[in-house]
Amino acid sequence: MVIIHQPILKTVILLVSVYHLSRIRHLKYAETVPPLRTTHNPFIYSLTKYHQMGCIPRFFRQKRLLYLMVPIVAELAFFDRFNPAGLLGPDVKKLKSRWDVAGLARLLEHTDPLVQYEAAEALGDLGDEKAVGPLITALKRDEFSGVRWKAAEALSKIGNPAVGSLIAALQYPDDDVRWKAAIALGEIGNSEAVEPLIRLLSDEDRFVRSRAAHALSMIGEPTVPSLVHALKKGDSGVRWGAALALGKIKNPLAVEPLIFALADDQAMVRAEAAAALASIGTPALAPLLGFLKGAQGEIRIEVMTALGELRNADAIEPLVQLLENADDDERKAIADAIDAILIPAIEPLVRRIRDGTVKKECKDPKKR
Repeated sequence: MVIIHQPILKTVILLVSVYHLSRIRHLKYAETVPPLRTTHNPFIYSLTKYHQMGCIPRFFRQKRLLYLMVPIVAELAFFDRFNPAGLLGPDVKKLKSRWDVAGLARLLEHTDPLVQYEAAEALGDLGDEKAVGPLITALKRDEFSGVRWKAAEALSKIGNPAVGSLIAALQYPDDDVRWKAAIALGEIGNSEAVEPLIRLLSDEDRFVRSRAAHALSMIGEPTVPSLVHALKKGDSGVRWGAALALGKIKNPLAVEPLIFALADDQAMVRAEAAAALASIGTPALAPLLGFLKGAQGEIRIEVMTALGELRNADAIEPLVQLLENADDDERKAIADAIDAILIPAIEPLVRRIRDGTVKKECKDPKKR
């Protein structure tokens, strides 16, 4: 049986239609076609809209020609949805309905990226572990990022049987493969991936490191002990990623290690630890205030900054009490922290004053 690829068939149909259109001399039929007032086809809608605006070439401005193009577009759209017996190319839906994993796996090597994409999606929906090998190959080999992403997504749907192969892919030379494998592992949530993902936090590519941290946060609570250890003992990249992941997980057990990370010798680690404490929120307030009493030097300023990022009004009084013995740098840090706390709190009131709402409420005794 001869297989006609859809792009080729569409091109032939379009060329033949345009040829016949150019040969038409009497367009009485076209003149009888009623105007297209509404349509759900975005292409036809755009065509008619631009026709009315006069934004299309002169050749297409004749309504007769515009109406004759409608059947052509409809015919091409029909072939997008109808594929009898695979006449127009591989029938992915049919292979999926037959649970033909081997057939779908072969389509991952098809010349058409769209077919590869649909085959990867179908394999993910089937969830058969036999598809792990071909999908890993597609993840590593395919030059089209969309197909790679769909392969990674399919592997995450297959779940635990794909964990070993995905962990191995974390070492692949292509950074695009590494971060997609990391996200797939995060979606699966298997604890076997925790240590490999923590090692990936020291990757040379910053985006890969951030995706590894995100993947660890997706796994969640089981990663906290390992992340706390990495925050204390890892290199600067690992410490940064550990703080980032702990901030996303928001476990109060991470508060104390994050406070100590405010004294890190790397600015990016200190900043991420402060952001993580702010993300954890109220559970971090009391430990920060307690640590502030005995802190000295730069760590004292970092704690003040972290208190500002918490946006908690209960921190204002302890910060004001420190002003008496504070040096210039500490005074600035205290002022910035109080600003950070107060400004978001008074912004709604300021808006109401500017809108005149407060004045109206004062005049209306019912609202007092």
